Amino acid sequence: MATRTDHETPDGGEGTEPGYAAWKRAKIERGLTQSRDRSAMIPVEQVWRDLKLER
Repeated sequence: MATRTDHETPDGGEGTEPGYAAWKRAKIERGLTQSRDRSAMIPVEQVWRDLKLER
């Protein structure tokens, strides 16, 4: 029985629509660029405060 990891797609990663691979690559590159700008990140204390359930 053949298995595959989650990052593998049955169609070889091409997606079903034209331009999908380019869109996916651009999206990942934008995310990586954004992750390097630490000043734009939300402080963890604020995230925890905002996610805290009200009682």
